[in-house]
Amino acid sequence: MNLEFIFNAQIDLDKAFRESRDKNEQHFNTKIVIALLVELGEFANEVKAFKYWKKDKTIDRQAMLEEFADGIHFLTSIAYKHHIEPQIKVIKKYDDFSLQLAYTYKIFTKLFQNKSKRNIKKAYGAYLGLGQIMNIQYDDIEKSYIEKNHKNYQRIKDNY
Repeated sequence: MNLEFIFNAQIDLDKAFRESRDKNEQHFNTKIVIALLVELGEFANEVKAFKYWKKDKTIDRQAMLEEFADGIHFLTSIAYKHHIEPQIKVIKKYDDFSLQLAYTYKIFTKLFQNKSKRNIKKAYGAYLGLGQIMNIQYDDIEKSYIEKNHKNYQRIKDNY
């Protein structure tokens, strides 16, 4: 999947965040992976597939797409900083959302110890695989990303 537009937009957004924040942020590499894991959980919470105890698993598609876009923001920040090309291969190891989710969590946690190009590409690809299971198309990703990107610029302006 070619995410060049998103990569370029994220570079600009991250620059705007850096200019408005503490430049000596400690533990940034750890915090961005934690943020990524939290966003993965928020996305999964909107999908509800893992909630074996719940009968009504109706999905609010708009909320799901917004949470997915949050993960795209953090993954892209990690990816471009490690010189990953914006052409990302979708990795759908499982057709079952919960199994793909567990696989994605496993790959994401590897980023704490080793942000190698291989691990980052795998993490991004696995996340896109979750999106594919949920029938999230590139147009959905781009539209949701742009909407969230605008919110993030507003947050910078409002000193969020």
